[in-house]
Amino acid sequence: MQNDTIAAIATPAGAGGIGVIRVSGSDAFSIVQPLLRRSGKQTALPPSHQLIYDHIVDPATREMLDEVLVAFMYAPHTYTRENVVEIQGHGSPLTLHRILRTVLAQGARMANPGEFTLRAFLNGRLDLAQAEAVMDLIESQTEAGQRLAMQQLRGRLSEQVQKARVAILDVVARIEASIDFPEEDVPTPQTAELLPLLAIAQQHVASLLAGSEKGRLYRQGLRTAIIGRPNVGKSSLLNALLRTERAIVTPIAGTTRDTVEEIANLRGIPLHLIDTAGITPSDDPVEQLGVQRSRSAAESADVVLLVFDRSEPLNMQDRLVCFELNLMGFGSTITCEEQLSHQHRPVMLVLNNADRDSYLDSEELQRFWPLAPIVQTSTITGDGISELEDVLAELVLGGNTISGESVLVTSTRHQEALRRTSEHLRASTEALEQRIPLDFVSIDLRAAYNALGEVTGETASDDLLDKIFSEFCIGK
Repeated sequence: MQNDTIAAIATPAGAGGIGVIRVSGSDAFSIVQPLLRRSGKQTALPPSHQLIYDHIVDPATREMLDEVLVAFMYAPHTYTRENVVEIQGHGSPLTLHRILRTVLAQGARMANPGEFTLRAFLNGRLDLAQAEAVMDLIESQTEAGQRLAMQQLRGRLSEQVQKARVAILDVVARIEASIDFPEEDVPTPQTAELLPLLAIAQQHVASLLAGSEKGRLYRQGLRTAIIGRPNVGKSSLLNALLRTERAIVTPIAGTTRDTVEEIANLRGIPLHLIDTAGITPSDDPVEQLGVQRSRSAAESADVVLLVFDRSEPLNMQDRLVCFELNLMGFGSTITCEEQLSHQHRPVMLVLNNADRDSYLDSEELQRFWPLAPIVQTSTITGDGISELEDVLAELVLGGNTISGESVLVTSTRHQEALRRTSEHLRASTEALEQRIPLDFVSIDLRAAYNALGEVTGETASDDLLDKIFSEFCIGK
């Protein structure tokens, strides 16, 4: 199938000013050139990477399909390192599909999801980590996420991984040379000689793992549920954080009966805000469904903004919400690592209506959440909203932000491979220290080397490649 010439629409679905059809493969030029009204009559191809003006014609009916700009790009200086043609036409879905059908009728095959990038990987233009960064770049929701994707696409993550692989391979080579060529009098490497080399590899891996939880935040975002009893200002808080009137707000309790989800930007982290119905006992079946969805939102959240009305005393409904969150595993431990692993997911206490007199017993509230950060807000005046964002950012980032040169692991797959690498390196280090035969040490080192190869694709299985590229859009 890799020898097929493939084609697909490379621009998003829907109408637009311009639409692009991409064709890649050894027959790309011979398939597209006959479809051009003027260039199709010529024997010589246009210069590489230059746009030419022409019209696409259906060869069966001679009907003119569109006025286009076409670029013929010669291998290997293309995205896939194959011959590539890109047809830029008007962004009408009907027109683009008619052109695509004509290209397919000439002998091209419809591209599978991610197949253009898969070919870039298979042909050596990108490694697997860089190929995954392409999708991260497309899907990035903040500038910080976009910067991290660009660093990975430039190969910065792969460079760090390769440094660790080189250090491991150095140890493996010394061990296996002494085992495989005893007649050559290759000296047996000593523990004192190998341990520093393993420490270098472990240091590279540990450095990548250290920021991986924060890296995943920049890529996947932070699920943040806004929880509380009815009519404490949850929807108003959502609107204040979004800086827009997204949720309906009325003085009537129970206005929100379903979850409302929107994304805000928290210091570069996509903040997935979930406004929920008030958690309260009810006989209304619709309200019961809304309360159940609120509980589900809390259970799936990374952090909860627990909202109270500071202008009223705590009541039984407030206490019920606190009790339920405790049962769900939320606590006042606020480290980023514990939060993301869902061991003790943190709660932030938001005391709303700061523009009114306070009648809330804060001492009773702190007995529920002795270490939880407290922020007082007014969604009427806007007071406290910036402070809430600062506290939440400190909670998950520890005050650190990323720079344009930061290299962070953002993928769960990469993180898991690095953890396995670290475990194998630790096992091999312990084996060396315990004077276990070197051929057994070599087994763990090979496993560590291969685990790192999964990040860059050098030891990736076909099943893994199929899974990764199936998540791409068609045309990329």
